[in-house]
Amino acid sequence: MISNRLPARMRALGMELAAARERTGKTTKEAAFGIGLSAPTLNRSENAKRLSPITDIAGLLALYEVTGDERKRIMELADRLDAPEWLEAGDRLPRLLRPFATFEARATSLMDVSFDYVPGLLQIEEYARAVHSTQGVTGADQDARVKARLERQKVLVARTAPRYTAVIEEAALRRTQGGSESMVRQVKWLIDRAWQPNIDIHVIPFRRWGYPNPGSFITMGFRQDPPIVFFENLAVAGFLDAPDHTQLFHNAAAKLMRFALDSADTVKFLTMLAADYERG
Repeated sequence: MISNRLPARMRALGMELAAARERTGKTTKEAAFGIGLSAPTLNRSENAKRLSPITDIAGLLALYEVTGDERKRIMELADRLDAPEWLEAGDRLPRLLRPFATFEARATSLMDVSFDYVPGLLQIEEYARAVHSTQGVTGADQDARVKARLERQKVLVARTAPRYTAVIEEAALRRTQGGSESMVRQVKWLIDRAWQPNIDIHVIPFRRWGYPNPGSFITMGFRQDPPIVFFENLAVAGFLDAPDHTQLFHNAAAKLMRFALDSADTVKFLTMLAADYERG
C-alpha cells in the first residue's frame, strides 16, 4: 500500500531498514529480489512511501541477519505505522532516543523551545550530568546518556549543519545546575555558540510577561519531507507529524519569538547573567 503521508514511525522504520541493508552491502535490487519484491517497492518502504506488511519487514530482517533485541526493536516500529502521532511513556521512553537523534541529524532546520533546562544540543557535560542527577539517573546509565547527548551536538558543527534556533525562558537559565561555577561555564558556552553562523539563541526574559507556555518541544524541518514535532510532557514524550498538529507548534513558536530578545540582546543578557553567577 502506498502512503501519501510520511508518519514519524514509518519514517523511522524506513531508515532502520535502509541502514540494516547498507550494513550488509546489498543494493536495493539485491535485497528486494531476496524476498520477492521489486526494487521500486523496497525503495518506497525505505522512504516511508509504503505501508510495509509485517511479512516483508520480517523477511528483510532475516535477509539482513538482524536478530535478538535489535530485531525486536525494529519489529515494534511496525505497530500503528500510519498513526498521526508516536507517543511513549514510562520505561518505553528510551525507544524514542535513536529515531530522535536520526531525525535531528537529517533535519535542515531545528526550532528548540525550552522552559525548564538549557536545550540538550547546547548543554556542556557538567550541566548535563547535573540535570540527569536531579532526575535520579546515575552511574553507568548517566555516563551513557551524557555521552549520547554530547554526540548529538556534533550535528550543529557538521558540514551540512541545520539552521538551529533555540528559544529559552529565563527561568531555565536561573535554575542552578551543578553550582555557580558550572553555570558560568554553561552560560559562556551559550555565548560562544551564539556566534556560530547557523545558530540563533533567543532568551525570553521575565520582564516580558504574558506569553504562552506550551511546554518544551522541538520542530524539525526537512528538505523534502514534511516537518515533525518532538515534545516532552512529564512522563510522556513523542513525535507528531499530522499537519494540523505540527502547525499548532509552529504557531506557538512564532508567538514566543515575539516575546524573546533578538540575538544581539540575548548575548548581552547572557553576558550579564554570567557575571551574576561569577559573583556567586
